[in-house]
Amino acid sequence: MNKKIIYLSIIIILIPFMTGCWDMQEINQILFPYSIGIDLNEGEGERYVITITYPNINAIGKNATQEERIHIVSTVASSVFEGATQLSTRLQYPFNFKMLRVLVLGKNITNDAGTVKEIIDGMSRDFSISKKVRILQAEDSAEDLLLSIPNAKRQEVIEGTLFSMLSGKRSTSRYTPITLTDFIREIDLSGVAIAPRAATGVEDIKFFGGAIFKDYELIGYLDEVQNRALTILKGKWKSDLVVASFQDMTISYITTGSKMKRKFIKNNEELKVRLEIRVEGALQEYIHRENPTLNNTELIEDMEKAIEKELTKETNQVLEMLQKEYKSDAIGIGEYISKFHPKVWKEVGNDWDEVFADMDIEVDIDVKIRRRGLVQ
Repeated sequence: MNKKIIYLSIIIILIPFMTGCWDMQEINQILFPYSIGIDLNEGEGERYVITITYPNINAIGKNATQEERIHIVSTVASSVFEGATQLSTRLQYPFNFKMLRVLVLGKNITNDAGTVKEIIDGMSRDFSISKKVRILQAEDSAEDLLLSIPNAKRQEVIEGTLFSMLSGKRSTSRYTPITLTDFIREIDLSGVAIAPRAATGVEDIKFFGGAIFKDYELIGYLDEVQNRALTILKGKWKSDLVVASFQDMTISYITTGSKMKRKFIKNNEELKVRLEIRVEGALQEYIHRENPTLNNTELIEDMEKAIEKELTKETNQVLEMLQKEYKSDAIGIGEYISKFHPKVWKEVGNDWDEVFADMDIEVDIDVKIRRRGLVQ
């Protein structure tokens, strides 16, 4: 074969590998937001107040040239993406939302189901936004919450302060992080989703409890203890500290593991679900003058019953609220019945809110003390 033809063939084959990226941007010429806050604009003009936080790369590393770790910018716009476009015209570089971590909904946003659905739906459809974005509800405005970050004691430049507190590295049941995907999924399955709340302090940001959304409408709140009770009822309880009264003293019990089984019972037209919850843990601290070593088996059993009583009271209070006040199945009973008892679900699914409100749900909590803590 002619050498010229061979050389030409090789050049043709190599041409695709020799081309450059005509639209390539240097990473230091792109802004990667941590979080977006959305409030209703209560003044004149566009519908929303959009607030965006992003890292200051000049404050990262040993050779940092600036001290301000994050930048915060705001604008009014008719949508999240219009706001981002407006802000990019004021800044040196454009935004890229691939690294977005947190969506903060202002209190005035969450009072309108249509608005919440519009925002969630718009963000879930955007291909550049991760579906693992965490959702928060601000106690007041999202803008105020984000503006308070530079004054917080906890500062995370790389992953963002809010995300570092929601990433799942922290073991607590006082609030429950939720992603964009899970929020939509829970609304679709049970009509109810719960997002953690956030409030600003003088030198910190506090996450606590949860905001209850039913069909994207905010219908109520859970405090920290109620949120813990909810995680127990859902079978997702993490390590946490329980304080209970016992024989004129206080005992502190820290959980190390828990399991839950659901049992469905149908007696003629009556429906009943039994939640069997098994908890293991250790005494963190207790005061017992007469028997400081706690070698008495009967005494340990009495302590276990005292803890069971406290947890049963908490869970029953939350059940009463969900069934009678909100008629909202936030504990996944409907999902359980639809999966494992489809014939029953076919009968009751269309009227599930009313069925759930009247259903007999029995909570059986069994606590075991595996280790004994500090004696005083």
